Amino acid sequence: MRDSAAPRVTVCVDGELRRLFLGLRVRHAIGHWKARQVESGQAVVQDGEANVVDLDGALYDGERLTVTDSRSASGSDPASH
Repeated sequence: MRDSAAPRVTVCVDGELRRLFLGLRVRHAIGHWKARQVESGQAVVQDGEANVVDLDGALYDGERLTVTDSRSASGSDPASH
């Protein structure tokens, strides 16, 4: 048996800290229901700088993600985030 734990990253999703295994993707961080909303075009995922990120994007330690309604994200001002 190995003593070392698998590497993890801490990601903030909609203000909630989540500790995930290294190698998981954005879709895993936001959860199944929100990922389905993104896939159907009802929502988008944005990083801490208001850039839209892909569901299959890699996660990094300290990343901030926000899932927003796609109608409000399309007309949002990045400076207001």
